[in-house]
Amino acid sequence: MLERLKPIFSVRFVKFCFVGASGVVVNLGCLALFAELLGLQNNLAAALAIEISINTNFAVNELWTFRDRRAGAGSIRRRWLRFHLVSIVGAALQWLVFVAGNLVLANLLDQPLPGAEAAGFFERWVVAPVTNPPDVGRWIYVSQLTGIAVATLWNFFANFYWTWKRKDRGELGDGEAPKQGL
Repeated sequence: MLERLKPIFSVRFVKFCFVGASGVVVNLGCLALFAELLGLQNNLAAALAIEISINTNFAVNELWTFRDRRAGAGSIRRRWLRFHLVSIVGAALQWLVFVAGNLVLANLLDQPLPGAEAAGFFERWVVAPVTNPPDVGRWIYVSQLTGIAVATLWNFFANFYWTWKRKDRGELGDGEAPKQGL
């Protein structure tokens, strides 16, 4: 198990985090554009911001973070599709944390929770927060950043071990040499 976590202590992970940081800028900038300037509903604005940042992150990871692993990892179309699938799971994690974070923040800010009048658990805790999210103002950025942090770990490991997994050299990190057999 510890061997599988080793890539997180590499230059590659630092690069991945730098790319992720640029994705955060894209994500939050798009969130501000869609939510504040265009007036879209917060949940829709967050989902669109996530999708745009997925595609910019793929491009930079392809050209920089995993450049040395492209040759043995299939076609660029395959890598983009895998990256997108990994990112969709990461986006779902991020979005769920965003929605839940806004509920927690609304509670901390003593704001009424959406669906308080709903009869059932599912209506109150699943449907209402999605269809009628609480207005926590600019605290939405705290929820979005928390979701990004959770998704980052998932995205790195899934992309390292699946999207850019090299068939010719296995799962090596930056600067590692293949192990020699006996």
